[in-house]
Amino acid sequence: MNYEAQKKRNFIALLAAYFAANVIFIMSPAINVMATEMFPDKSYTAILLISTISSLCMIPGSLVAGSLLNKLGFKKLAVISLGGIAICGAACALTNSLGVIYVLRGIVGFCIGIGFPLQGTMSLQLFNDKERPKYLGWATVSLAAGSVFYMIVSGMLADHSARYCFWFHLIALVPLALILIFLKQPTAEEIAANNVEAPSQVPEHDKMPGYALFTAVMFALVFFAFYTVLLNMSSICAYEEIGGAAVAGALLSVYCIGNMCGGFLFNPLSTKAGKLVVPIGLMMWIAGTACIAFGHNVFFIVLGALLSGTAVQTVWPGTVNTYSEYVPKDKQSMAVAVFVSGMNIGCFLTTYFIQAVMNFTGSDSPRVPVQYGFVIVIIGGLIWAVIEAKRANRKN
Repeated sequence: MNYEAQKKRNFIALLAAYFAANVIFIMSPAINVMATEMFPDKSYTAILLISTISSLCMIPGSLVAGSLLNKLGFKKLAVISLGGIAICGAACALTNSLGVIYVLRGIVGFCIGIGFPLQGTMSLQLFNDKERPKYLGWATVSLAAGSVFYMIVSGMLADHSARYCFWFHLIALVPLALILIFLKQPTAEEIAANNVEAPSQVPEHDKMPGYALFTAVMFALVFFAFYTVLLNMSSICAYEEIGGAAVAGALLSVYCIGNMCGGFLFNPLSTKAGKLVVPIGLMMWIAGTACIAFGHNVFFIVLGALLSGTAVQTVWPGTVNTYSEYVPKDKQSMAVAVFVSGMNIGCFLTTYFIQAVMNFTGSDSPRVPVQYGFVIVIIGGLIWAVIEAKRANRKN
């Protein structure tokens, strides 16, 4: 098979891997229904853990995948990741024990975590430096399309029964099949050829650059604060009488549509803005969070979700794309793993942040934690944007 034909097959596999990335969002529209239908005697924080415990368990999954990816290869990790998501996610529908659901959701999170370094490393190793922004952009569109699909279908299913959302995890078997059919593991020579423009002063076996760790910390901080929006959307809709789970799923899907817009815009934005693509994304993220935090109607929620979704999928691929410039090739998988792990730490801590804000303020409005989170988004976003802009200027 010639190079161009295999590249197209690898591209299909990349799209499939990214389509599965946000399968964790299946639970978001179902949180409020789950609290009232399945566990009415449990606290809201305990119900939120059904979602956020997966975020916590993504961290070891990402780190394990980052260390083992070069040894096991893409396909074996895809089987472990997507197969585990499908089996353990669906198994939650068969139990009434919250403790058992926690365990199964933890395994789901571990398996989702395995997938994140897989996706990022595939984009770095399967395509060369000039092609990568285009393919990353389309991969992000696939990620967003998957997210929209998960949100809308899950919201519709949750209006019938929260348990149907657990069965919906079997959808992960579809991208797994595509990866197994189309993906070809790249050789060391092909990986080297795809990174010919990486600076020669970054030798293999060197240490993980400190700036890669900085990007992980900052992404964790900003996403931690913003995640209050995604966790509390169904509660905001119920509290402010905007609508039920289906409406919450539809509003959350606007965020995913924003992700899709970010994917479409990433390549042209990278071409025109160059190294400033991440600071631009951070400014959009701040503006979008402000709209959701202080706009008390559907219009501003939709606008904020659209801006924030576009921003996240500008900052994320923009950061990963720069790893080819300063991260050694044998450390790229781990760099992506650490980056995603930081995000997942933030997602898990958001549950406790929400509860702490509500205890501190005495307010039962689910919008208040979003407003407090907005302050953190501003601080973290501005610090990261300024430092990244200075780094970009030095590169130029």
